[in-house]
Amino acid sequence: MATVPTTANPRSWWLTLPGLVLLLAILSTLPAWWLVAWPVFSLSASTRHAGHFALVYAHAMGGTCMLVFGALNLYIGATRRWHRFHRYVGFGYLIGGAFGASAAFSLALATVHGKVIKPFAFELTQVSDLGWALAALSLSWMLCAAMAWRAARNRRYDNHRAWMIRSYVLTWSFVLCRLIGKTPALAVLGELGNGAAQGWLSWLVPMAIAEVALQWRAGAALPARR
Repeated sequence: MATVPTTANPRSWWLTLPGLVLLLAILSTLPAWWLVAWPVFSLSASTRHAGHFALVYAHAMGGTCMLVFGALNLYIGATRRWHRFHRYVGFGYLIGGAFGASAAFSLALATVHGKVIKPFAFELTQVSDLGWALAALSLSWMLCAAMAWRAARNRRYDNHRAWMIRSYVLTWSFVLCRLIGKTPALAVLGELGNGAAQGWLSWLVPMAIAEVALQWRAGAALPARR
């Protein structure tokens, strides 16, 4: 009697290395969103940010779009599922992210979070070390997102994918910076360099790791000539 061969069920994408990394990013985002974004959406933080709450709200809304649409689009791009929605989700990520990153850039350079807390204004000599680090993070996200859009427009899809990954790493870096600030065990980073260590390390280190991963094959040994 002939037996019918059976094929093993393919491993779930979430159990691959990219899937596990994305899952870790999503799970680490949830507590930061609850601690930082929810007080803004519930308006309980409006008094603490009086005079510039509209910018804070725009940052929270844009950041939420970045996290949700960015994770969804990376999943679509990697698994090719629901690919017909890829462009629309991407536009949501870029538009929402542009609002969020622009608001973050403005808040980072404003005197409301400067060396000496003052009413909302821009005095670059009063920007804190952490503020400069977060402003650089915001600007870097906008540059990576612009490069991703340009590559997609020119149908350079491999290049588009790489820039989207870089931009999402920077999106998650906003979360990491917040988690560091809210975790007592990591409070020492907030004391190093007048806060600069917390800001710079939260995005430069993840970005360096992501760049190594993206360029790993480019530095592999060439096949031996026959």
